[in-house]
Amino acid sequence: MTRNHDAKSTHGLPVRFDMLVGRREEASLIRRLLQSSTRLVTITGGAGVGKSRLAIAAAEGVARSVSGVWHVDLRERGIDVATAVAHQLKVPTEDDPEEAVTHALAGEDALLLLDDVDEVLASTSAFVDTVLAACPGVRFLVTSREPLASTAQTVVALDPFPAADLTTTSDAVRLLSDRASAADALFALDERTTAPILRICASTGGVPLALELAAAQLQFMDADTLARRMDEQLDALEPADAPQRSLRASVEDSWDRCSPAERRAWSDLAVLAPGWDLELGEAMALPGAGGPREARAVVRQLIRRSVVHRRRVEGGVRYELLPALREFGAERAEHTDEARRTFVAAMLSRLHDAEDHWFSSRQPTIARRLRGDIPNIRRAVATAAEDGRTDTAIEVAGTAWRQAWFIHGSADELATWLGIALDSGTPSPYWGSLGHALRAFVFSVTEKPGLAGKELRAAAAARDRIPDVDGRIWREAATAVVSAEEAADLDDADAVLILQGLMDDLGEDAYRFGRLNTPQRLAARLHALRRSEEGDAVDDGILERGLLVGERFERSFALTTRATASAVAGDVEATDRDARDALVLKRGLGNGLGVAQALELLAEVARERADATRGATLLGAASARWRDVGSIRTNYPPYFIDLGETERGLRHRLGMESFEKAYAYGAALSEEESIDYALHGVVEAHARAGVPASVAATARASVLTPRESQVASYVADGETNKAIARRLFVSIRTVETHVQNALVKLGLRSRTELAVWYREQTR
Repeated sequence: MTRNHDAKSTHGLPVRFDMLVGRREEASLIRRLLQSSTRLVTITGGAGVGKSRLAIAAAEGVARSVSGVWHVDLRERGIDVATAVAHQLKVPTEDDPEEAVTHALAGEDALLLLDDVDEVLASTSAFVDTVLAACPGVRFLVTSREPLASTAQTVVALDPFPAADLTTTSDAVRLLSDRASAADALFALDERTTAPILRICASTGGVPLALELAAAQLQFMDADTLARRMDEQLDALEPADAPQRSLRASVEDSWDRCSPAERRAWSDLAVLAPGWDLELGEAMALPGAGGPREARAVVRQLIRRSVVHRRRVEGGVRYELLPALREFGAERAEHTDEARRTFVAAMLSRLHDAEDHWFSSRQPTIARRLRGDIPNIRRAVATAAEDGRTDTAIEVAGTAWRQAWFIHGSADELATWLGIALDSGTPSPYWGSLGHALRAFVFSVTEKPGLAGKELRAAAAARDRIPDVDGRIWREAATAVVSAEEAADLDDADAVLILQGLMDDLGEDAYRFGRLNTPQRLAARLHALRRSEEGDAVDDGILERGLLVGERFERSFALTTRATASAVAGDVEATDRDARDALVLKRGLGNGLGVAQALELLAEVARERADATRGATLLGAASARWRDVGSIRTNYPPYFIDLGETERGLRHRLGMESFEKAYAYGAALSEEESIDYALHGVVEAHARAGVPASVAATARASVLTPRESQVASYVADGETNKAIARRLFVSIRTVETHVQNALVKLGLRSRTELAVWYREQTR
């Protein structure tokens, strides 16, 4: 990022004439750390992420609370750290600059900002430790692409700005717009420029240096032209002004500091789509590292050097090369073909592992992993297809189709990628039959019968070309074709005969749930025919096997299928019981489509019980889950009920305005919050603005146990836990437990909020 080091403020920091965009939370965190007992804060992050700018802003925030602030820029200084600091302090270095610095700062309450220390990392660590030991009032703020070796440090890892789901108020867009307006006063973010500006910001990965360089380019070209050139941003963002820092030069600095093994891994990792986990990164590093231990070490070092960016998502961690680093790594790659083969093989290995161990206690871990893997599943299909490996492309798209695609509501996308794989060359008869059969299944459940029929004919033709008619390969292909025929069959009785034949052929393998999902479909068809005892027997087989191995998804799916049948039959109690049990199992699986199905069933239960506000809220929450997975409702008839009557009944009972308020409240809930609401009647989160009073009152009215309500009443009267314990003849710990349970159930944070809630309920 361009720096202005000529002007100095009265407290020794560079004067910045540009506005600091965003970073309020990070700056506040650093200020709090420096004003506490923390004496060394190191800001780390990749090239151009804005470490120096943030450090200066944070130092400005503490300047008034210390006796002095000194900024020492160590980039390309060519002298040792102690000497550079001594020059900045204007103290004579004589023979020992380190001693001169410690003597000058011995009685000072000062802050030293050591900026860009990458080239002198080891000597900086030693110098900082010496000064910290000798000068108890001195604090350090350091910027570097990797942490120091000092045990005294607290690391603040700086991320780029968010670069997904951008709007005109996003930090990345605000930064680019601000810098573009400074370079050209006539620049405006309007109807014409907004779309390309959003694309440019997304292309940069939210890296501030790239955003500032993009803003500078808008002096020479329009936003549409720049957006088209951003696929090669190292060249597209080359600055016209020589003193301005180049994005390519910044990335080259990182490359030059890497070892040959790290550079090889960097180039190989450039094959991946953003958002991979550590195991996939280590698999990609393995060919160049020599062994698993060395691969782990080289990936860790790239993370430490801020070449690989670590991103926290959904309680886990994913990794990526930011766009400019990924582009640079691809430019320098010397083993591209090997890296592409390694990548596709690694993805296939992960998908086969998911298929083989789906019906096990590992299932939640596999589900979360595959959800994050979807971008790289797409990349692996595309890579194999581009390389002319048609069978492999089909295998990637089709293996674990249900776990990687259907569970997240991506059926239409699966059909698209299967089409790309099938069209990339001439598949073998076996993979051609499987690919076309799976595509036919997708088209059937998404109500495209014409396309389904075409794919079925292609699948059957490919199957008939398999020479080994009596062998395993032919039987697998034949089974896939028959399974696709069942999905296309609108007659439940015919479908049951097909599925029962498949169950007989597959035996216990039918419960592996990888390719066919046969037991689930058989149970659903039996329920649709009102053959409830037979359907329940198949469901029980799924539930028993799942319970034995600690599996959750297939059990939850069986329960929602059975709850759907109960809803159609008018059995409200059974619908309520099974849908609730399904939601308990689905928590944390990331199966938004399945959560939506259960929420819709519970909305129908609420309608039958004349609880219209709850029903409308649940419908809104279900709509949000469909929105989150980006899916349309599939129409495999036994799995879903017709919501038309449910919604009409709720609208009639509530009236349009009240229905829309409750529906909107539900639609604003996250997946976890919607499950909390469905199971407990409350949202265990911060209070939301605009919650209809009727919803809040209904949600919380009967959540607490009688004892918890009694304890809440005493809290509302101002009693202490000790006084309540004496009244109830229980221990103080028991009272504390009741209070905590009440707070959790009601989504409250303190005894004061509990007292206010109870008084409102009483009133």
